[in-house]
Amino acid sequence: MVVWCVLLLTGCLDYGRQTLTYRYDGKRDTLRIFQVYQGIFGDDQPVGLSAKELDQLQSVLCGQRTFFFANWILEYDGAEIRKALEDAAKPDAKSDAATHERQQKFLKLLLDNVRVENGAFYLDEQGRLCGLQCVTVTQFSSLVAAANTGIRDLLKLEASREKVPAEERDLFLRSAGQPQPFVIMEGNQLRLRIPMTQASFEKSFGTKTGFSRQLDEFKQQGGKAAFADNQMKWSIGAPTDTVTTLTLPVSEKPYVANALDAVKSRAVVHKQMDIAAAAKAFIWATDK
Repeated sequence: MVVWCVLLLTGCLDYGRQTLTYRYDGKRDTLRIFQVYQGIFGDDQPVGLSAKELDQLQSVLCGQRTFFFANWILEYDGAEIRKALEDAAKPDAKSDAATHERQQKFLKLLLDNVRVENGAFYLDEQGRLCGLQCVTVTQFSSLVAAANTGIRDLLKLEASREKVPAEERDLFLRSAGQPQPFVIMEGNQLRLRIPMTQASFEKSFGTKTGFSRQLDEFKQQGGKAAFADNQMKWSIGAPTDTVTTLTLPVSEKPYVANALDAVKSRAVVHKQMDIAAAAKAFIWATDK
């Protein structure tokens, strides 16, 4: 299913850390996310940005594109979602009519209800390039419901692939047939349930994957992550929280100022920013 592929894109611009602050407004069914990218640089070359990195920068500045801890979680690209919706209008031999219709509905919900606003670029106290983004997600409960249905469709699709081991096939089909949701928002707590075998867990999140640093900090900041009974369960925030904040490392590579000139030629880079004030203003804003 192409929808999940476009939500899991990875880019080549990198950054040292990311701070994500969110608040779910249940009365308005709106999720507001304030993103801070700390220490932005290019991976491809020591001086300046490569053509690929410049294209990515331009897509962020001009499009609806945001990143959730780079390739550790996912990214959202409105242009790719729109293209996927156009492609989804064509018949899909791998999906039945009902599945195909659900996929189109989910893609349209994303386009209609996710809004990414680019904030300012600035230099932090160490002189590193940083950037802000504001993400507003309306009709959030409808998106969660569509995502839960889509995950069931995805599990069934994965189970149908010839090279999937029998253990995984049985797990995917069993999980798809259960009524429990995979994504839950309770108050300001976000919970995820991901079916996977022990082998898949070790391959994706084990100590040899390079994600142990992120996982350790995630837990230190109140996040919960545990693997048991062929499920990876995640949660962040508490139901009674008004606002939840998470800061995680993204890249272990040393910062270089190779993106600064490219950004300066396309946007204003402030010498300082009151990040706390900017986050508070957006998180507690209400759409008119």
